[in-house]
Amino acid sequence: MFFLTWFPTYLVEYRGLDFIKSGFLASIPFLAAFIGVLLAGFTSDYLIKIGRTAEFARKTPVLIGLLLSTFIIGANFTDSVFFIILFLTIAFFGNGLASITWVFVSLIAPKRIIGLVGGVFNLIGGLSAVIVPSVIGFLVEGGDFSPALYFIGILTTIGFLSFLLVVGKVERIELDKPNNLEKIDLENNDN
Repeated sequence: MFFLTWFPTYLVEYRGLDFIKSGFLASIPFLAAFIGVLLAGFTSDYLIKIGRTAEFARKTPVLIGLLLSTFIIGANFTDSVFFIILFLTIAFFGNGLASITWVFVSLIAPKRIIGLVGGVFNLIGGLSAVIVPSVIGFLVEGGDFSPALYFIGILTTIGFLSFLLVVGKVERIELDKPNNLEKIDLENNDN
């Protein structure tokens, strides 16, 4: 969310780039993210094609992407425009790689409630789109973006550890068979 909300402000107000130059430089990380999104899909499908497990094939781009996203913190340690854009480009490329997480909805969600799981998945993503920019706004209130970049690095590290340690085997969750009452409701809805 940093790139969609605070990135231009970061370049112009915090890093002191003029608006025209910042617009050109801001496009570089977005192009990298575009490439990352495509590469994640191609790589994941290729890994399946050569016989890797769904868990390995789907998690690998996400894990690599989340690790690369932590490179955003590197921008705190340089004043060089080249290195700032480099760190942010690597981070946004990683964000693109990690964007394949939506595939887990179709792989893990019980067949009867894929729509519900997908809706909850998008709801949580939408909540993060509200909360993260607000937190960044609070963190940069004094004009220093360093805490915001650390915050993003911490979030991506938590995401990495979650995918590594919490997301278990990538297989469909099977719900218990519906009880008789649910069967009656399903039959009544068919009429």
